[in-house]
Amino acid sequence: MNKYFLYAASVLALASCSSDDFLGENSGNGQNASSAINFGGDAGKITRATSNTGDYVKMLDGQFKIYGVKKMSETQFVTVFKDYSVWNAAANTTTSNTNGWEYVGAKGATNLGTGNISLDKDQTIKFWDYSASEYRFVAGSPISAFTYDVPVTNESKEIKTATITGLAGHINANESGTPLTTYPVYIADPKIIQKADYNNTVEFSFKRQQAMVRVGLYETIPGYSITEINFYKAGGSKAEAVNNIILTSGTENYFVGGSDVKGTITYDWTGATPSYTYTYTDETSLIKSQNWYAGKFEPHNALATTVSTATVAALYGKDNDMSTNGYFTVIPTPSATTAAPILIKCDYTLTSDDYSGETIKVTGATAAIPAAFSKWEANTRYTYLFKISQNTNGYTGDDPNKAGLYPITFDAAVKESTDAMHGTVTTVSTPSITTYQKSSVTNASVEYKTGEAIYATATDKDGKEYTLKTDGTVGNVQVYKLSKERNEAELQVLAIVNAEIKDENKTQTIVPSTETTVGNVTLAANKYLSFTPDAAGFYAIHYLVQAAAADGSTPAVYAYKVVEVKAATK
Repeated sequence: MNKYFLYAASVLALASCSSDDFLGENSGNGQNASSAINFGGDAGKITRATSNTGDYVKMLDGQFKIYGVKKMSETQFVTVFKDYSVWNAAANTTTSNTNGWEYVGAKGATNLGTGNISLDKDQTIKFWDYSASEYRFVAGSPISAFTYDVPVTNESKEIKTATITGLAGHINANESGTPLTTYPVYIADPKIIQKADYNNTVEFSFKRQQAMVRVGLYETIPGYSITEINFYKAGGSKAEAVNNIILTSGTENYFVGGSDVKGTITYDWTGATPSYTYTYTDETSLIKSQNWYAGKFEPHNALATTVSTATVAALYGKDNDMSTNGYFTVIPTPSATTAAPILIKCDYTLTSDDYSGETIKVTGATAAIPAAFSKWEANTRYTYLFKISQNTNGYTGDDPNKAGLYPITFDAAVKESTDAMHGTVTTVSTPSITTYQKSSVTNASVEYKTGEAIYATATDKDGKEYTLKTDGTVGNVQVYKLSKERNEAELQVLAIVNAEIKDENKTQTIVPSTETTVGNVTLAANKYLSFTPDAAGFYAIHYLVQAAAADGSTPAVYAYKVVEVKAATK
């Protein structure tokens, strides 16, 4: 007669900590409740902006499915858990259910746990077998979206692949249609449990198989507001009539999306830490494109002129697939796709803030997200903010070679012998400077903090990363601590480099000489600078675009990026 012992426990770790830590120890092969196999798991905290926000139980909807085998020899595994459901149970007053996770139940049981799980077969208690050298486990949530693939021929019973369903991700604009349903799908890192860790909780660490992306725009052009803006598709010769932000790629089918997308998880048990890869297998439901659409800005409404106080609609636009914080749920970039820059190109109209009503049309302003930051990984949130400033690379008038905005300035002088005057105009294609800091994303936008490295790169209009230097030639880059708040336009107009920079020799700058990895971001050699601000305030990234003429006839030309840094909270 089967006995259904109620036994499950969970020792949760933070998402940023190792999920391989276990508590307790029990040797021998005692067949009793104290050596029962039990499960726990945490979930990555990406789901703040989705329908199942809250703690890890709510993220997983109180459920996950497991499959597990024990290793009896190098070529032979025995199935222990065959598609068992695990649910979160409210009661935790017994020895067998101290922390709320349960997998033991009779066929036909319904409404189990907070996820209202039903069982179509008996699920009996399992015990650690010390004659086995190790156990292997895989898991996914929700139960309906995760299925272990039983091979036609797999005599060793080794775990190879699983199928997940129900993935969905935004890709096209959705102004008036039904919001895309993007229920979270989680996959646990595969687990190998060695004999020394038997009788301890099998602790799963789940990652959401979708990513979150939001794209915002604001402007800092003194004296003007952006009253109309339109964006280009990949390869387009003119801006589209719609007002949606469009991210583009030079790589065909770089972005993927769709509804009810199916895929295959392939497990790799070699090496010290097992892993998995994901491939999309349902091509009929997968949408591929070189363009990805973010929120729509209302025509003739000025863009936000500040980040910290801007509303979501003013900063990120509107779309039915967008969350209240501006995020879209997206399907990650396929693992086989090589990371490539993401571009944004637009035309916009500047309207004077004074009574004159003057307008200036800027055409083809372009910025780039470097390849290091443009491949969307599972369980990761991305926030891209594009700042349109005086330091633009778009052009006014009909000549694309006359790029940039040049302030009109006045001077007066008394000439002794002639009224003749002459002047020179320096034409320069301003690079796009992108900054990045880990853990900088907030509900509102992005906030940089002291004590954490900030990385920056400079790219051309096609997303190609410039080589950064420290030898004083073109490409020389330096970071300065500003004495007070300034924007890029002020740095250009007021020659702030000479007048109001402080501590210029104390701010550390590093250009990596070799490829550098920061988290899951790979930075190309000599293409990124790094600085760690030790004080709150405003910092200017100072990039030499054009050197001064040897005869002094023309001054050096610089590009700037101003970054506000706030004090880190303790």
